[in-house]
Amino acid sequence: MKQPSYRCTEKLWKPIVRPPRHNYRLKDMGNEIFMVSDTVTKRFDIQIQNSRSLILQCSLFEPIRMQDKPHPCMIYLHGNSSSRVEALTIIEYLIPYNISVCGIDLSGSGQSQGEYISLGYYESRDRQKSKQTSQLQVQQPFITQIGLWGRSMGSVTAILAANLNNNFKVLVCDSPFSNLTHLCQELASNSYNIPNCCFNCFWCLIKAKIRREAKFNIDDLNISQLIQTLPTDVSIVFLSAKQDQLIIEKHPKILMEKFRGNKLLKQFEGTHNSKRPLNVMKETVQFIIMQFDKYSWNQNQGLRDNNKIFNNQKDQIPIPDVDAPLLQPEKPYISKSER
Repeated sequence: MKQPSYRCTEKLWKPIVRPPRHNYRLKDMGNEIFMVSDTVTKRFDIQIQNSRSLILQCSLFEPIRMQDKPHPCMIYLHGNSSSRVEALTIIEYLIPYNISVCGIDLSGSGQSQGEYISLGYYESRDRQKSKQTSQLQVQQPFITQIGLWGRSMGSVTAILAANLNNNFKVLVCDSPFSNLTHLCQELASNSYNIPNCCFNCFWCLIKAKIRREAKFNIDDLNISQLIQTLPTDVSIVFLSAKQDQLIIEKHPKILMEKFRGNKLLKQFEGTHNSKRPLNVMKETVQFIIMQFDKYSWNQNQGLRDNNKIFNNQKDQIPIPDVDAPLLQPEKPYISKSER
């Protein structure tokens, strides 16, 4: 992945809101029709416009057998310096259970429009009036419920979106940070040995510059405070890797403690970008199924009746290396479906 060049005056603030874009080609998403386990799946590439009139690129993965039947969908919200390609990490677990997956290049990422990212601030507000949700349901009218599955920046986006939109009741939050300022302070101390007194001086300048250029206030990304205002009928699975050196374990634990709704915390061996263990993914999917059932998604062929066996013998293809403040240069691996 090509690293953006920053002028000397930009090196403190710009990498936070303009990290490297994940450059990919559409063919990297695979064939339009392919198999997931024994389920024939079709990919639809669509464009939607957010509330800031930016065009976002999306890919919907849908079981062909469900194209004319009501079924739910999980929208995948990727991490920093990533893209909708990351949605390929979850389709093998959800598609066999008749749950569609929609991967979105969030604004400022991948092939979508936007100069800057905002680490969840604008990405979540793009959904405030349900504009993206309604566009997706107009184009795919048999999608009856929508949940959010986010990783890192995407998991914070999911929490903020659920706070602004009551339609989102089922969330998976993989490696969310609890407070952006605290996270950056930890990274400055642990990775660069910057004392807190120096950090506080620099941070004031960084916040002011980001507010001026990217038009949002970093202090608004206090997720541990915002999560307490979520409706209690929202359900969240928190995922946390024990060896994550970017967003350490305490962040998901804080959010787990503050959240008042139905919740589950799954901790596992791994790093920020490592492949999630099979048992963790299966338990997460079962949680999703139970919550969708609870929210009245009960068709003749219910989700729980489908006892598919997950195929763990998939080829592994690496996403390119990245190097950004909120995503270390590790290689996350995604499962390649049969093509």
